Amino acid sequence: MLNNLILNNFPSGWDTSDLESNGNFIMKTCQRTLVLSYDHNPCNGQGESERLHLSGQDAYSYLLEVICGLKSQLVGENEIVGQFKTAYKAYTALDDINTNLLLIIEKLFRDAKTIRSKYLLGLSQKTYASIARKQIVRQRDAQEVLILGSGQLAEDLINQFKKKAKVFVCARNNERVQELAKEHGIESIDWINLDQVSEFAFIVNSIGFDGTLFDNDFFEAWTQKFESKLFIDLGSPSILETEFGMDEGVMHLQDIFKEGAIHESRKKQQIKKARVAMEGIAARRHKLLETKLQTKILNTPTNKTKIAYV
Repeated sequence: MLNNLILNNFPSGWDTSDLESNGNFIMKTCQRTLVLSYDHNPCNGQGESERLHLSGQDAYSYLLEVICGLKSQLVGENEIVGQFKTAYKAYTALDDINTNLLLIIEKLFRDAKTIRSKYLLGLSQKTYASIARKQIVRQRDAQEVLILGSGQLAEDLINQFKKKAKVFVCARNNERVQELAKEHGIESIDWINLDQVSEFAFIVNSIGFDGTLFDNDFFEAWTQKFESKLFIDLGSPSILETEFGMDEGVMHLQDIFKEGAIHESRKKQQIKKARVAMEGIAARRHKLLETKLQTKILNTPTNKTKIAYV
């Protein structure tokens, strides 16, 4: 079964509109776009120089590293688990899911949990949300913070901030915004009123798409309003188009990566053990799924009939 797993890894922001069918599983993060397929490769001829193509056990091992945060620039980050779960939920709602691919994804979750609990506990790697909280609350003592977005990362940010500051949320999906406001006891503002947004000295953005919401004009006006301020952009692709940086109170995703960088010399042995374990788990999972597939084939009505007459 695992032999039929096909993985294509594209850069972040890759257009997958023509791949969202035929049972393909698609997941987008700030660092990559993953397309998983079963028994066919829908990406032949697409981005040959920009995509990584793997299959079978190699694809499974690679995906384990991704889910465990070992392929992230912020090594060990756990937001990726939530992003996988969100993509999984969206996949199960489709009409044309591939049940074999679904089973493989479910096993990935289980095996990744084993790796994290056995080998990656105590890695002490900060997450995007916790780094944002450190920058805004601990270092700047913010009393209010505006979070832009309504996805999993936005909810992680809400959980990081709500006990330390008054939290506001703003996103295009008003229904989801109201759900978050009610669930977490926070306030919301209208999408997207830039004048209202600019009244906040501390803003964290989790929205990413191909377009611009905040440009130099916005930041030139915003920076003049506050002495202590910080706008953290966690979106990918970035919705900022500005030359402003940390000196002006604008923190980009690359700044977050630098802030959360671990000392590889201290942690490399722990990560090495996790990767070795992943190879073993992938090989074992390969055998188990192959056995399951053969049992399924033998138990089909057609084969039962053939066996009865042997």
